[in-house]
Amino acid sequence: GGKAIAAIGYRYLQYLYNGKHIYIDDLSTLPAARGKGYAGKLLDFVEAEARAKGYQAVTLDSGHQRFDAHRLYLNRGFKIIAHHFSKTLN
Repeated sequence: GGKAIAAIGYRYLQYLYNGKHIYIDDLSTLPAARGKGYAGKLLDFVEAEARAKGYQAVTLDSGHQRFDAHRLYLNRGFKIIAHHFSKTLN
């Protein structure tokens, strides 16, 4: 069988501060296929799914150093609205 060149994982959530939304857990494209619009098409799919369900937003977290991904999200209308904090426990 063939390999998927891009994949997206998401879930339906509801928070007090932003209501019903789709949260994208994962969005990945194989290195050789990057820059060809696959991730954008997957984002379009999730946005259409959210609109069809009457959800108010699509949200995600992205690693601090992932500049190419950030450019994609910003170009797609996402805004940076928070800092995500993590503490590794020993």
